[in-house]
Amino acid sequence: MVDTHVLRVSPDEPTTVAESLALLEHELDEVPAAVFPGLSRQAPEDDPWAVVNDLAELMREGRLTGFAAYVEGLPAGLCLVGVLAALGPGGAEAPEPVPTVACLLVAPRHARLGLGRVLLAEAESSLAAEGATFLDAYPPKMRPGKESGPLGVLLQAGFVRVAEAGDRLLVRKTLGKTRARKVG
Repeated sequence: MVDTHVLRVSPDEPTTVAESLALLEHELDEVPAAVFPGLSRQAPEDDPWAVVNDLAELMREGRLTGFAAYVEGLPAGLCLVGVLAALGPGGAEAPEPVPTVACLLVAPRHARLGLGRVLLAEAESSLAAEGATFLDAYPPKMRPGKESGPLGVLLQAGFVRVAEAGDRLLVRKTLGKTRARKVG
């Protein structure tokens, strides 16, 4: 059995923020010249390093709540959520910010452990406790029939397709309906 645990990432705990950013940077090094699959709403032309820097700033400001998964004591996954600018159908920005998954990343070497679903469940519980009734995410569009990566994890966790949002899909989950399974 694999030793796993999840910690809340908070600006009050600089170590968890630093470890989370180190995980993002390490995984980004592993997928150069590709759209970093863990970053919601990243356009293909966006510099993924700039997106990571933006996430770092939002984390330090406390505008994103994060949850980090650890396997054998080392960072293995990260989920960041916050009330952010929303995209509507067609990719146009919606008038009001909404609870959004800003980042969902599980290191490939720890795939298939269920960490993504567990991280989403932690984020959903936190947002529901703050009064949120739904959670949006913007995973990249996949080829028909190929629903792996962030989209697959989101759909398995109970998100449903709502619309296309530019080069992304808008998926949404009504909170209080979590289908995460035990890790390990």
